[in-house]
Amino acid sequence: MILVLVIAVVILGVALLVTVAIARSSARKLAAGAADVPFFRAAAAENARTRSSLETAIAALKRQHALDLEILDGLSEGVLAVDRDRRIVLANRRSAELFDGTGSVVGRPFREVARVTAVFDAFDRAFAGDEVVERFSIRAGVAERKIEMRARPLASDAIAAVAVFIDVTQLERLEVIRRNFISDFSHEVRTPLAGLRCAVETYEGMEHLTATEQEQLRRVMSRQLLRLERLVDDLSELSRIESGDLLLDRHRIDLRRLVDDLCEDFAERAAQHRVRILVTGEPVFINADPLRIQQALSNLIDNAMKYGGEGKEILIDVAAAGGAAEVRITDRGIGIPDGEKEKIFRRFYRIDKSRSQETAGTGLGLAIAKHLILQHHGTIDVESQPGRGATFIVRLPKAQ
Repeated sequence: MILVLVIAVVILGVALLVTVAIARSSARKLAAGAADVPFFRAAAAENARTRSSLETAIAALKRQHALDLEILDGLSEGVLAVDRDRRIVLANRRSAELFDGTGSVVGRPFREVARVTAVFDAFDRAFAGDEVVERFSIRAGVAERKIEMRARPLASDAIAAVAVFIDVTQLERLEVIRRNFISDFSHEVRTPLAGLRCAVETYEGMEHLTATEQEQLRRVMSRQLLRLERLVDDLSELSRIESGDLLLDRHRIDLRRLVDDLCEDFAERAAQHRVRILVTGEPVFINADPLRIQQALSNLIDNAMKYGGEGKEILIDVAAAGGAAEVRITDRGIGIPDGEKEKIFRRFYRIDKSRSQETAGTGLGLAIAKHLILQHHGTIDVESQPGRGATFIVRLPKAQ
């Protein structure tokens, strides 16, 4: 579609030049016949009408040409047209930003403007008559952009080839996320499926099972089915949060009291693992959905219990920090290397891959916690050193 628009702009430009040439030719013919007065008068009247029509047509062509150029400048894709002398005859604003960024590039050799080998090669193939699709990387400040170039030849005296440049950085990033998600999901679901398969095969392969063996198989199947259900539920929940479909029911709540109630819910589990949860701090009020904040903090405490180690402490401090309410959850576990701190909030990510099957959970808790905090216009950070535990810091806007 963009190439069609480019061709239309070129045709209009050519038509404008032809129309102007016709007008000039008519003027020369009229001057040549000026000696014949009667003919001159008739020709003058006819020429006046022709000139008026031509002026109207030229004005209309100029307006349409300017409009088409304005449309091209409004595109998010870059457009570059090159003549047979390898000079740029048409370039919209986006193409200039991609390759040069200063002034007009029309009339310049395209090799001076687009200093990318892949662009040279693609145009050379288009000059030879091929339609080309090429991807390459360019630097935009400190960021790297992925560009897809679509070039094709044109059977025109004014333009030899035209190319469209599409920024596919976001598409490539989403494609990487999709591939990683499929790979991670397959890895996470493999263990419960293997447990179910083993239990079913045992059940089918043994004719006489004792009541104890049957009960054991039922527990295995129930446990693995529950794990699969949790995985699907967490994925569904995370999808709702990320898409913005989750509606928050905000109330004025005391964050310290909410943390105290949450720790009571963890008391039995903490006793089983000989983990001591200590809460300090002061009342701080926020406007938030209490169930969702409880869900986010619950995921963080659950993470601290999993990786903090048995027989150790979990410290939770609630305080006001400027215009924010701050919750710090500290464990005494394995810690997090610097290179892992950003990755731990990704779906299915685990620091210690060797413990991924031993540690219960879906690997989505921290991702859900992060997105819930972000939905409340808060932030979540982590401070840690390997072997010395980790502190997750949640900041939420204080209630006015």
